[in-house]
Amino acid sequence: MQRYFVFLIFMLSMGIQSNAQRKPIVEEHHTSEIIPFSFPKAVKKDRYNIAILTPLYLDSVDLAKNLAHIPKFMMPGIDFYQGAIIAADTLKKAGYKLDIYIYDSKSNFFNVNNLIESDKLDSMDLIIGNASVSDLKLLADFAKKKLINFVSAVSPSDAGQEFNPYFTILQPRLASHIEKMHKHMNSKYPEDNVIFINRNTSAEKNALGYFKNDLLNSLPSRFSEIELTSDELNIKQVLSKLDSSYNTTIVLGVLDASVTYNMLKTLQPIAKRHRLKVYCMPTAEAIKSLTKAEEFNNMVVFYTTSYIIDKITPASMYITREYKRKMGTPPSDVVYKGFESLYFFSTLLKKYGTPFNDHLGESAFTFITPYKIVPVKDKSNIKFFENKFLYIVRHEDGIMTYE
Repeated sequence: MQRYFVFLIFMLSMGIQSNAQRKPIVEEHHTSEIIPFSFPKAVKKDRYNIAILTPLYLDSVDLAKNLAHIPKFMMPGIDFYQGAIIAADTLKKAGYKLDIYIYDSKSNFFNVNNLIESDKLDSMDLIIGNASVSDLKLLADFAKKKLINFVSAVSPSDAGQEFNPYFTILQPRLASHIEKMHKHMNSKYPEDNVIFINRNTSAEKNALGYFKNDLLNSLPSRFSEIELTSDELNIKQVLSKLDSSYNTTIVLGVLDASVTYNMLKTLQPIAKRHRLKVYCMPTAEAIKSLTKAEEFNNMVVFYTTSYIIDKITPASMYITREYKRKMGTPPSDVVYKGFESLYFFSTLLKKYGTPFNDHLGESAFTFITPYKIVPVKDKSNIKFFENKFLYIVRHEDGIMTYE
């Protein structure tokens, strides 16, 4: 473990000391006119520079005193780093020529803002970030100005980007989750009563708006809404919305997993009589009791997720083995995200050069998780790219299946 941290600090210092050259700034056009966009001709290089930003908090902890007990708040950033390093080693063995620079996004001196101001990212061919929402905007704006692809590997936030074809979101936004859920519901249960339940919060009102204004999926004919003034669900409110001649689908547009759990328990007594199906927000993945057979009898619960790791496949076993060798414990999901983001985009760089955006829709280079990266557009303008691949997870009597 001590050798690991010495190596970590060395990698960070090497990245900070790298020289950089400026790239031209994109001229901004203040107009509402639709301007056809095309990427510059891709350029292939002998070597590529890749920056990886992740919150390591190395300035916040005395590592010499904490080698045996790494604080929990550091682990997501370290795990992302470790996943990326495993990918880098894998790619090096495959003959890739990459110079990878690791930056601690929570460094007191080289935080994201100072890093951008220092010009140390200017010579990069690709930037991959495990970043907070505020840092995402800084990095996405920088990527747009410097014509450098920036990949947000963990956060589903669009960072307020309106016209940024150099910004890619790997974790689907809430709107995409609801679009997937809505399509599945319309296909499987087109005749059901459908009730959308949400609280009076901006995020959950947004979820309702995504559902009602989904241009790709029609609103169910027997659709109604319940807006709650508290975290409590009154079963009489639900029953008053039902037509007993039809089965029932509930959409719990609640983003707090603990509140979702309580509402599922409230709905459970009427599940069998009304052949109840409940679609939850992606945060329901945190409800571990869904795998208990006796917890939600006679009620089918769905949610969407972009990430299912089959731990017995050769690819996932390889990452698990390499991570255990370094850290001594099984990897978290963040390790896989660090690995896959570097592996996928490095392969695009090697094959197509930079920029590779015309080939973002190709999925042949994924390692474990499928990607379906598409441009999100406003009219014909590319707002950003987003991975739209999602699984539908189904829980019934403790048994999980997915499609």
